[in-house]
Amino acid sequence: MKKDVRKMNNVAIYLRKSREEEIETREETLARHERILNDYCVANRLNIAKTYKEVVSGESIEKRPRMKELLNDVENGLYDGVVVVELERLSRGNQIDQAEILEIFKKSKTKIYTLNKVYDLSSDNEFDEEFFEFGLFMSRREYKIIKRRLQRGKKQALKEGYYSHSNPPFGFTKKRINKGFVLQPHPTEADIVRTIFNKFVYENFDAWELIRWLHDNGIGSKRVDNWSYKSIRRVLKNKTYIGYIATDYVNGAPTNYIDGLHDGIVDVETFELAQAKLETKKTCTKYDTTLKNPLASILKCAKCGRTMQSRFSTNKYHYYLRCPNLKCDNVSTPTKYVEKEVIRELKECLDNYVIYVDNFADEMEKKRQANELEIDLVKKEIDKKRAMLTRCDEMLEEGIYSKEKYITRVNVLESDLKTLQSNLEALKDKCFDDIERTKTAIPKLSKVLEEYWNLDATNKNTLLKSIIDKIEYLKEEKNSRHNPEEIKFKLKIYLKI
Repeated sequence: MKKDVRKMNNVAIYLRKSREEEIETREETLARHERILNDYCVANRLNIAKTYKEVVSGESIEKRPRMKELLNDVENGLYDGVVVVELERLSRGNQIDQAEILEIFKKSKTKIYTLNKVYDLSSDNEFDEEFFEFGLFMSRREYKIIKRRLQRGKKQALKEGYYSHSNPPFGFTKKRINKGFVLQPHPTEADIVRTIFNKFVYENFDAWELIRWLHDNGIGSKRVDNWSYKSIRRVLKNKTYIGYIATDYVNGAPTNYIDGLHDGIVDVETFELAQAKLETKKTCTKYDTTLKNPLASILKCAKCGRTMQSRFSTNKYHYYLRCPNLKCDNVSTPTKYVEKEVIRELKECLDNYVIYVDNFADEMEKKRQANELEIDLVKKEIDKKRAMLTRCDEMLEEGIYSKEKYITRVNVLESDLKTLQSNLEALKDKCFDDIERTKTAIPKLSKVLEEYWNLDATNKNTLLKSIIDKIEYLKEEKNSRHNPEEIKFKLKIYLKI
């Protein structure tokens, strides 16, 4: 028997800031609510066992780690009650979240204390449960109204030059002035932005030279700790640095700007010279742009997740694959060796598929048929229970059942029905399509292996993408010399088929 670890009147406090309290910082709101709830617990002789402070924003339970921790502790019976300022602090999420909260508090017999009411969901008093459900429903409705109002307010503030997006661009902080936020130069990041523009425009650095210079000098911040080609271009093209604010985005890139209330941190002349240089590099046709890497966008670094890039070695006259993350120590390898290993592993996979089909196809088919038969039996039993529920209604109307007997009988039938539904879902979730999937994969793999070495890099890449989602690459040690037998790396292939 599970030991009951609760003590009488032991409660937990849950604190979360709502959207209506934007006038205060999160810390100020939580501190004020904590004082209120501490006084409430003292007045009502409640012993505070633990306080949970939600420091991240999130509508759903999944996005609130402290709420998930609280619900787990409540489910394990650690508290007699949970104390909140108001019911909606627990959830303004969807109906699934609200049902989960109700079920956990009900089964664990944990009370919910608010400043206005105590909810005892474990008692026979059905009104507490109804009040609880209605309260969460109303808080969800109110949340949607507030959200729409805030969105309208943000759009209006944006038109007036305020910064209404969540996070300011690199180089800025934001400060509330009057009815909105205005961008302010970041004490250290603003200087980094100016340095990037000056070196790009006046010292003729290209993007890769800037990345190397920033990395070698240890220049970064919490927001951009690892510079990349994309992050450098994002800085150089951002009009926010000359006093504008982006209003519209397509695929994460700004497409429209308006005048902001903030001052720029880069002068307009420098910014325009940077754009001219970027445009010149964009139209340059000096280099051959045909695809040279058959593993382009497929091969991923197993250490940091970045896409491996192909580079040409001028001193060894071959292409090699490397991680673009300068702080990652995943060792590079010549492309041809990785390519050969990919094809070798695909051939091994094909052989295993053929063996699997030859040995297990009949057995899996028998299991699938048995599962379908069991599903039919459960469905028939569900239909029978539903018919019995209908009969209960008729017997109540005819006066054969008293109200008490009707409720008892219906509760039993509904419990049985719930168990049957759960069994049905479990049976449906059983997977028996491995054989069919494998049979389908065999000809696709065979086609790739037959055609691969006769194609150019572009068509090789297309062929691999038709069957491979991604490949993870890992190499821990460098080679003493380029001997294929000494080049040791690991690949993990994720197939689409």
